[in-house]
Amino acid sequence: MKSSLSIPAVCLFLALLFSGNTDSPDIIYWSPEHRLTWDDFEGMPAYDMSNISALTSSGIVHYAGCKDGKIIYKVQAYFEKNESWVKSEALTNHHLTHEQIHFDITELNARKLRKALSEKQFNCGDEWAFEYFVSNFLERWETQQKHYDIMTQHSLNEEQQEEWYHKIQDDLFKMQAFAE
Repeated sequence: MKSSLSIPAVCLFLALLFSGNTDSPDIIYWSPEHRLTWDDFEGMPAYDMSNISALTSSGIVHYAGCKDGKIIYKVQAYFEKNESWVKSEALTNHHLTHEQIHFDITELNARKLRKALSEKQFNCGDEWAFEYFVSNFLERWETQQKHYDIMTQHSLNEEQQEEWYHKIQDDLFKMQAFAE
């Protein structure tokens, strides 16, 4: 595959599971109406990481508490603007698409988690079981993100990236019932 970059456009992601305030201008929640732009990547590039040209920091948020004897939760896919960055050599539409697919994979896995949680019930006092259940989904999500980078050679294999784009879009459509 031809690449105009001397350094592969490698992207990473960070999986975070946390409770706290989500009303931050530094967070973008996944939405079909909002596609990432390079302006969303506000973090400072790590120039000491010579083999990485872009980094997408995305995650799945869950808030857990207890109400009426049941564990309550909210699952959302998010993108962290201040933790995501790009170097100048990767400022192309092709590489932006690669980063968007990472974010779309995050949303797909959030939908899978919502579906799985809708089929289970966790009672107050079962927080450890709930956290264990959620952490297994996060591990599968992380594995899928890594597999995507391997298969696309961090965006250098354009054919594979195109296949992943269509697969993820199709999977998002199939899981539409579990969109936010």
